[in-house]
Amino acid sequence: MKRLIACGILVMAPAVQADMEGSQILLEEAERAKEIQRLEYQAELLKQRAEIAKYAEEIKKHGGDVSDLGMQGGRTERPQKPASKPSRRPHVSASLPTLLHIERDRAAFETEQGKVLGRVGQILPGGFRVVAISMRDGVRLHKDGMRYDIDISW
Repeated sequence: MKRLIACGILVMAPAVQADMEGSQILLEEAERAKEIQRLEYQAELLKQRAEIAKYAEEIKKHGGDVSDLGMQGGRTERPQKPASKPSRRPHVSASLPTLLHIERDRAAFETEQGKVLGRVGQILPGGFRVVAISMRDGVRLHKDGMRYDIDISW
């Protein structure tokens, strides 16, 4: 009887492991889908703001008053360059580390506190945890449940 139970456990172990890996993949994909949805929403907002700024500038150019549009002092703010040209990484904050180079199992970053070396599992200044380092794919960081894939900046 003990042999039968032991054999049953040995047979079922790979199936249980596969189910756990599958559920982890589904969780990661759901997280990625939420991040993509958030980025698409932010991109749409930036487009709308740029369009509003463009029309407000036209109104101002022709002598109109844009003070009731909520523009500061009746002046329109020009959209920043990233609003008209999509960035390769999402705007998180000024504290997102910049990847300088990768050496074997560690990567060099430029952070608000200067240059630091990081390995998988290490927490960088700003609270970013290094999750993966790859010469081909760059570095994956996690912070506050969000995933950030960064490439070497040129």
